[in-house]
This record gives sequence, C-alpha cells and structure tokens, in this order.
Amino acid sequence: MPGRPEWDGSDLAGRRLAVERREGDLAIFFQFASLLGPVVAAAERCTVLVEPRLAPLYRRTYPGLDVRLEGEGEVAATDADVFACFETLAKHFWPDEPTARAPFLPLEPDRRLVAELRSTYLARGPGPLIGFAWGSLNKSKDLPALDDWRALLGNLPGRFISMQYGDVGPALAQFERWAPGRIIHDASVDQLSDMDRFAAQIAALNTVVTISNTGANLAGALGVPTVVMLDDGFRLSWPAFGETVATYPSVRLVRKGGQAWASAMQEAGGRVMQIISGVGDGR
Repeated sequence: MPGRPEWDGSDLAGRRLAVERREGDLAIFFQFASLLGPVVAAAERCTVLVEPRLAPLYRRTYPGLDVRLEGEGEVAATDADVFACFETLAKHFWPDEPTARAPFLPLEPDRRLVAELRSTYLARGPGPLIGFAWGSLNKSKDLPALDDWRALLGNLPGRFISMQYGDVGPALAQFERWAPGRIIHDASVDQLSDMDRFAAQIAALNTVVTISNTGANLAGALGVPTVVMLDDGFRLSWPAFGETVATYPSVRLVRKGGQAWASAMQEAGGRVMQIISGVGDGR
C-alpha cells in the first residue's frame, strides 16, 4: 500500500512497527497476543491497533506496547516505518509449533477485580469454580442440546459460572434442576460491553468447559485450564486435528468425531475432573 511499507521479516532494530487486524473476528487478538512480547523486544517501538474493548488487557500485559484503538483514521496517522498484520507476525515469529509455544505469555487481567469476583462466587459455596457456555447466535454450529449438559453438571463438584451471553434465563432454570444451588449467573458481567470485566471473571475460575466461542479463546489467552468442545465443522480458530492448541497451552480440545454429543460431553467432563483433581491438564 502506498506510503505504508509492509514489514518483510527483516531486522526490526531501530525501526517502528505498526500492527493491525485486517481480517478475522475478535479471536485473532487472543490467538496472537503472545507474539507481541518478542515483537516489542525486537522493535524500537511497536504500535498495535486493537478492538476498543481489549485495550485495557493489552496495556496491562505489555506496558511497553503503544496500544491504540482500531479506527479508520488511526492506521493512516500511525507514525511507523513498517506495517504488518497479525498473520505476518506469526509467519516470522512463530514459524512452527514449538516456537509458537515457547514465548507464551498470558494476558494480564485486573487482579483486584479477579480477587473480588472469586470471593463473591465462593461466598455462594465451596469450589472449584467452573465456567461454562453452551449457546451461540451462529446457526451453522452443531451444538449440544441443553439436556446433553445434564450428566456433566450433575457429576462435577463445585459452582458453575455462566459465561453465556444473551437471554440465559430459560437455560439456567433447566441447569438449576441438575445442579441445584450450584449455578451462578453474574449479571454484572457483560462481555459484549465490558471485555475487561469478562476477562477478570474467567481468570477467577479454576477451569472452563465450553463450546467454541470468544470466551474459549479468551480463556486460552489468559492461561486458564480450558476444555473446548468442537463440532465436526471446520473452525478457523482451532487446529483441524489433534487436541492441543499451540497458541493456547492451557486449552484441550474435545471433538465430536461424528458421534452423539453425549459421548463428547462425557469425555469433556472427565477432562475437567482431571484438571480440578490436580491429576493433569485435561489430556
């Protein structure tokens, strides 16, 4: 693009780099968050343009990063020698999976708020605190039915913290029958308007079990032990094969694999039990 030279992977010493999202949804800011550490170390200055709700997380995690808000005028006005998208950074800083895992640095939530939320939830009863989400506005997703959650909620100990957006009332009423007194819905957390508070909520949990969504990606970027249940459709956010995710070391994938959701839910529940029992990381 004229006037905006693309970074070609050459030495960044003494140069100012601007990083922007050119495609992809919110998950791209979580998937590639860890590569900003080596970028900041390599460049004289690194400016990143982020979705406004994520600015506090990025600024807290990388004090040396020049964090600006996405907007049409911001990119053109950024004083930089070279420009790059997140995928270009991944190509040069994460050329293979072992390298992708090495520099992982979790996003840093508001620790005061994390402690406050955790204390509030534990006041409702003993843990562990397990976050869960079950629904999506994306009609192309093959999702577990509410009844598929019955065994998982009934067999696991602790409190279940809803990470679900939208109208959750009917689903929570049904879940309450299977885990009476152990379902918590915190109306003060709204991921659609305050992502920083949502991040603090997730960081306050012991583990998360969820379908593929923004919360799953954020939990992975925060380093929270997470089990993500995937349908058989292709998802750009996740590897096509395997159970591990190079960009999220704390995440384990459970694939439906052409079976009924009940089988995948049973496997997911077993992995969560391993995590909260301290037996392993869900593998």
